[in-house]
Amino acid sequence: MAETGQCPSCARPFTAAEIAGYGILRSRSAREGGPIMEYPCQGCGRRIRLIPHGDGRYALPGQPPPPAVPAQERQPPWARPRRPRPEAPVQEAPPPEPTPPDPDPVEVEVEVEPPTPEPEVPVVPEDVPITITEALEVLGVGPEADARELERAFHTRSKTCHPDKVAHLDAEFQQLAERKFKRLQAAYALLKR
Repeated sequence: MAETGQCPSCARPFTAAEIAGYGILRSRSAREGGPIMEYPCQGCGRRIRLIPHGDGRYALPGQPPPPAVPAQERQPPWARPRRPRPEAPVQEAPPPEPTPPDPDPVEVEVEVEPPTPEPEVPVVPEDVPITITEALEVLGVGPEADARELERAFHTRSKTCHPDKVAHLDAEFQQLAERKFKRLQAAYALLKR
């Protein structure tokens, strides 16, 4: 993947896919300079503020934007389409051998318990696979968080990418915000059970 820029502190390179996956899009008024992307460096943890220029281009304030990034290189790993698994060859089983009839069948009554209902599993969008560890990271809470903390974290984080909050931005940023919002919903649904 093509490098989009590098961290000013540790000089670790980052890509458009990393920014799309880990960055937080912050809306600002046009008077303040328009939207800004905050990206936590995966090397040193420093929050880097980047100016989005569209087509997967992000630059530090005051620097020119890099060249456009192809669409397949802009998608974070969790949003990329899955490759189909190769199908295993089907082997036919040999026909079963006939069994001789039982000379004196015995009837036995068996009590059958009604099936227990399965617990309801939250619906997670197919393009947003998520584990408990990822869900905790997405919501920014620890494993000991209670339901109230989870709800507060969800509401706080969803304010940055809710579709109503980014409706004024261009289509690319709206799609990015929608994917992030779906991921937040999936994380909250997984952890609140």
